[in-house]
Amino acid sequence: MQITQSWAYGQAHSGPGAGTGYRNEPVTKLVSASSDANPTPYNVLQNDTFVVVDASSQNVQCILPAAAQSLGQRKRIKRSDATFASGNTVSIIDVSGANIETSTSISLTAQNSVVELLSDGTIWQVVDGANSAAWGSSGAIASITVGASPFAYTAPAAGSVLIVGGTVSAVTLKRGTPAAVSVGATAGSVPVSAGDIVTVTYSAAPTMSFVPR
Repeated sequence: MQITQSWAYGQAHSGPGAGTGYRNEPVTKLVSASSDANPTPYNVLQNDTFVVVDASSQNVQCILPAAAQSLGQRKRIKRSDATFASGNTVSIIDVSGANIETSTSISLTAQNSVVELLSDGTIWQVVDGANSAAWGSSGAIASITVGASPFAYTAPAAGSVLIVGGTVSAVTLKRGTPAAVSVGATAGSVPVSAGDIVTVTYSAAPTMSFVPR
């Protein structure tokens, strides 16, 4: 993996007074290679602030410093593939096993997805970002292979699940631990966030697609 760090070679200040009063944040660029380990690990340094990851050629895992030793630190991680590889992911974990929000890991699966993390001294809190293309081009619509009824589909990112045709008797949406709720329709578009579960009960299978946000 190629690693480029703006601070490693002495980023020059700019502006009046050699940049006095300006704040330059370190930028680290990671570019995976097909010959790298799967996933390719990168230990995020205490000095890293903004990490840009190109996972075109291999899965990449960003390993955060221990939240307990990083109180008040912010880390921004963005996925920006040269050629988007929908089958690859950028996973993020804590080196000590501490949670990121309520999970031991999170993943950036969409092109231009970004997350901002803040250590509260115990875990890494997600304070901003989205697992979708907030700026730039969105991902392509993907067909969903519908399994046996009731069929449960877990959304890989924020977007919508389209349900068309077939003979559908119920569609439910589940997020987190609460029980699933009916969406009130048996066809159409169901808005979802990453990890949401859409379950379709049918006697004749519908056509389903996922539309990234």
